[in-house]
Amino acid sequence: MSAQEPFVFQPEQAPAAAAKPWKVLSVEDDAGYQASLVHALSLIQVDGRSLQVLKARSALEAARLLPEYPDISIVLLDVVMEQDDAGLRLVNTIRNVIRNSQVRIVLLTGQPGMAPRPDVLKHYDIDDYWCKSDLTHEHLTSVITGNLRTWERTSQLENARRGLQQIVTASQALSQLRSLKPYLSALLDQLELLLPSLDGGLICHSLSGTRLPEDMEILASKGNYSAQGPVSLQPYLQSEPMLADLIRQACLQGRHQQQGALSVLLFSKADTPPGCYLAVLKTQQPLSAAEQNLLDVFCENIGTGLTNLSLYDQLSHLAYQDPQLGMANRNALKQTLRELPAQARSEHTLIVIKLNELNEATLNFGELFSDSVLRSMADRLATELKALQLLARIDRNSFALLLPSQSAPSTEALNQLLDAPVLIDDSEHLIPARALQLPLSVCDAHTPEQILRLAELSLDTRRHARESLLMYDGVQEQQMRERYQLLLNLRRALKYDQLSIALQPKIALATGHLAGFEALVRWQQADGSYIPPDQFIPVAESAGLISELDLSVLAKTLDASRQLRQQGIDLPIAFNTCSIDLLRPGYFDEMLTLIRTSGVPFNRLELEVTETQAMAEYEVISKQMRQLLDAGMGVSIDDFGTGYSSLAHITDLAASVLKIDRTFIARMETSPKAQHLVDMILRMSAFFGFQVVAEGIETESQRQYLASRGCQLGQGYLFARPMPPEKALAWALGHPRAPD
Repeated sequence: MSAQEPFVFQPEQAPAAAAKPWKVLSVEDDAGYQASLVHALSLIQVDGRSLQVLKARSALEAARLLPEYPDISIVLLDVVMEQDDAGLRLVNTIRNVIRNSQVRIVLLTGQPGMAPRPDVLKHYDIDDYWCKSDLTHEHLTSVITGNLRTWERTSQLENARRGLQQIVTASQALSQLRSLKPYLSALLDQLELLLPSLDGGLICHSLSGTRLPEDMEILASKGNYSAQGPVSLQPYLQSEPMLADLIRQACLQGRHQQQGALSVLLFSKADTPPGCYLAVLKTQQPLSAAEQNLLDVFCENIGTGLTNLSLYDQLSHLAYQDPQLGMANRNALKQTLRELPAQARSEHTLIVIKLNELNEATLNFGELFSDSVLRSMADRLATELKALQLLARIDRNSFALLLPSQSAPSTEALNQLLDAPVLIDDSEHLIPARALQLPLSVCDAHTPEQILRLAELSLDTRRHARESLLMYDGVQEQQMRERYQLLLNLRRALKYDQLSIALQPKIALATGHLAGFEALVRWQQADGSYIPPDQFIPVAESAGLISELDLSVLAKTLDASRQLRQQGIDLPIAFNTCSIDLLRPGYFDEMLTLIRTSGVPFNRLELEVTETQAMAEYEVISKQMRQLLDAGMGVSIDDFGTGYSSLAHITDLAASVLKIDRTFIARMETSPKAQHLVDMILRMSAFFGFQVVAEGIETESQRQYLASRGCQLGQGYLFARPMPPEKALAWALGHPRAPD
């Protein structure tokens, strides 16, 4: 049936039993008058229903009867009974104590002067007021008929209001549930609240989608239907022959069906899964029109609820299942960890497995091969590790295993699982794997995502370890905390301009004259200590702060250059720049603008970039390096010789200076190979016209050897340590300078 078509019940024959009589309560202390009144009432019928008269001889007796019979429609109340105002006080009891606002109260009095009609109608919540002497049979019939019909309408409205409130409450309660069977069980509970006459109910669903009663499975049951508790509907079809026909008609017509006290409700919409859901209800009597109307509204909400439940299930499947392997994914593992109680979680272990060379295998053999390897490995782990509670794919080439710590596999057993080849298309393939075992007892304060990242980071930082199975030792977490704190401090240092530079002199090796400086960044702490650049510069690079840091160093270099030139020290200063900066749009222009506005000539500056960084993106940054050369600035390749990629560009290298790494200088006197490498760099530089700077010169013999081989410049502790700009100025004023 369409989502817009209303749910309706099929018409059925009127019940053969006599209509239920109206209940009327006579409260009268005059036995003779009450007897005649009861006789007169027995002759009245309203809408084909007779009157059942209940009798009370006092207000107190009536107050006890009314709560026992909440369906009393009219109270014929004598005003004067055991006390002159007993009837009026009973009105207050009915309305404000018993809180019955629907029952019609008709005051009858034989002494009108005791309670005048206008005053009583004004001050009391009554519906009619008559003198006993005025109530002829015709008049009594009119009073009873009008009040009964009014009571019926107000009762229907109140019942509808209560029913709608129950529907709202039920819908809110059901909307919190996300699993099908708990939802259906709760649905039966709500139906019982909505239908007090419900004796039993069940909810069934056709798994095959044929909508045949014989194919239906019972998903939830209650009351009379829960005694046997069969999974199949078949036993009930045999014991209640009409049930099969009602179900067929409901599915065929797309409508609810009712026959006698048996009802079949259909929960089906165009967007629900194949095979509709049906509720079979057995009540003590046939459903009233009001109950049918309430069920129409309720079933519409339930149809929407089942649709939402189906959509939620689909979303959950997408969110918690790996689509390629059909197994749990990272989200599912995090959810499982989140739901584990603290004590239970501390008794579990997480094992993260990474297939090292799967990416390369994928490039060679394709995605299907990669999926086959992962599936084969997953099947092996699930088969061999009997205590495994969850196996999840957490990354493209990584698995995570959750299992009790006491059942964690031994190192030998896990190594055998990881080292065994996988069989793909009748061919064995050896895919190296590494694993890390992390007891969750050491991660009590961590979120699931933090636990996974900690395991992955620990595995990655120890990727060069010889063992294939590693145990978590806590070192990586401490390192992460230290790096994070360092990052926070670095942000603060950049914000408040707490970084400085030190200038290290460059010396002409042949003459000993001062030829220039290199600006080195320094970060001094409040206690006077310094954080080494090799600790905070990688943090700046990874956190995206390196451009800000490099521009800060450049600004300080320009300031130092102006101070030196004002004192007659007109020598070039080299500053370091990360190649990442040169790749970032806008940085190059910022650097040029900063230099131009400073007034420092380009030929008094030299940009240094490490060989490894420069060659990694040489085709991109070489244009910018050449532009600086054309402007007159020097360009230096730092740590030359530590890599070999620059040799491919040596004939057209966009640089003016090559710096020999200090490791070669330090080993030059003890290692013939290092000495030969230094000689080769010097000869090659002379051939291609590069100036050479040797770093880390600490002995006179090193200086003499390099000078004899044609090395022009050097820097190191033999000449001077890095100094603050003001000390470098004083140092320079006391040393001879190389001619311009």
